[in-house]
This record gives sequence, C-alpha cells and structure tokens, in this order.
Amino acid sequence: MPRAVLVLAAMIAASGARADTFVRVITQEATIRTGPGGDFRAVKQAERGQVFEVAERGTRGYWLRVQLDDGTSGWVFGEQVATFEVTDEGESWITRALRSIRTAILGPSPVPESNVELSFSAGVLGGEGLFLFRPAWLIDPYWAVEGFIGQSPAGQEDLIMGGLGWTLRLAPGAALGPFLHASMGAVRRTPKADVFTIQPKTQMVMDFGGGFEVTFRGRITLRADYRHWVLFDETDAQAAEEFTGGLAVFF
Repeated sequence: MPRAVLVLAAMIAASGARADTFVRVITQEATIRTGPGGDFRAVKQAERGQVFEVAERGTRGYWLRVQLDDGTSGWVFGEQVATFEVTDEGESWITRALRSIRTAILGPSPVPESNVELSFSAGVLGGEGLFLFRPAWLIDPYWAVEGFIGQSPAGQEDLIMGGLGWTLRLAPGAALGPFLHASMGAVRRTPKADVFTIQPKTQMVMDFGGGFEVTFRGRITLRADYRHWVLFDETDAQAAEEFTGGLAVFF
C-alpha cells in the first residue's frame, strides 16, 4: 500500500471524537508549583474560576500538571480544582489539527496586562531602508499613544524622523491582533556628503495604516506594519509606502 494512503488512513482514524481534560479552580486561590508536591516552588497563584488544560496526572498524590497561559506548565493540587472534559465530537480532523497547531505555537497576547510597549522595526520606506523605534503607552487594551523615531538612509540623503500618534487594537488579547494607526511628526532631510544638488530641509510628515501583532509561546510578540506616508512642506509633497516588521516587548 502506498505511503500516502497509509498516512491518509491514519489521519482519518484520528479524526474520531477526542476529549480534552480541563480543571477549574474552586478554592479562593490555588498555588501552581514547579512539581507535584507542596515542597516545590510556587510559580503562580490562580484565582477562583480560572480554567487550565490538564497535560499530565501525577503518579504520587493527587496532583495535576496544567498548561499555563505563557506556554509553561505547573502542578496544582487536585482538591483545589474540579476536572471536566470537553469533547470535540463532530469537528473534522482538519479543524482539530489547526487548533492543535495554534495551541502549540501561539500564546495569549500580553496587551491586556501591559502598560508600555517597545517596538523595534526594520523594512523599507519608498523602496529605501527604514529603521524605527516605536515606544507606546497603553491607555487601555484598545487604545495606545505611540511615538516613533528612526532613520531612512536613502540613496542621496538621510532622513531622520520622529513624531507621535495613536493606535487602535481591534482584538486586544488575541494571539493574532490587528490594529490601526495614524501619527504626525517631522523629518529632517540631509544630503549625503558627495551630493551637492540637494539642500537640507525639514518637512512635516503624516502616516496612516495598520498591521498586526502575533504572540507566540513564551510571550514573544512579532509585529508587522504597513503605513502610507506623506512628507510635505509649503512647496513640495511626496508620498511613500512603509513595509516593516520587528519585535515588540511589553511591560
């Protein structure tokens, strides 16, 4: 029998109903520890009503290893939680496979618990290189005040830019979170040392667009941005497109 047929048969066989075991904290607090025993170090205090997926049952005592939101795991005493099962009967094996991949790779966004974001991005602006540092103050999970400062080393001149704007997150807390953004600032255009036909000048700059943040296990967040930029003064105006990607760190 061809290997492809064997693989397909195995996938079909695995597409039957499967039950995942979860626990819900029923005491006021439950201590999550590094091992199955009260003498292990505490790593988290779970509150009443919190739900965790069970990864393993201890071989000694009534301890359960549960998956934590940051991608790590810990042990909880069984008398502090109530177990229940969720069955995916009726779902296709494709749906379950995609959910398993998402659970194994993606993690919860740190946005709802954070106050500050520091983003470091690199890419292109109008076909030239672009490097940006974007600090942001998160007013709430949806709105943030975000600044930018950076450089675009163009072919004949260097652009140093900075400004301030706002960001609206459309799905705060999601592992894949889209957002909208607009800002305004200034750019200093300085010609290269061997260029004599361009005069240095300062222009206003506006940009608007959006992007998305992807949070992986271990609270690693990657960010991608698209912006439409307009650089202008009283005598001239230019438009450019930004495509950047980078790392975002939350505190």
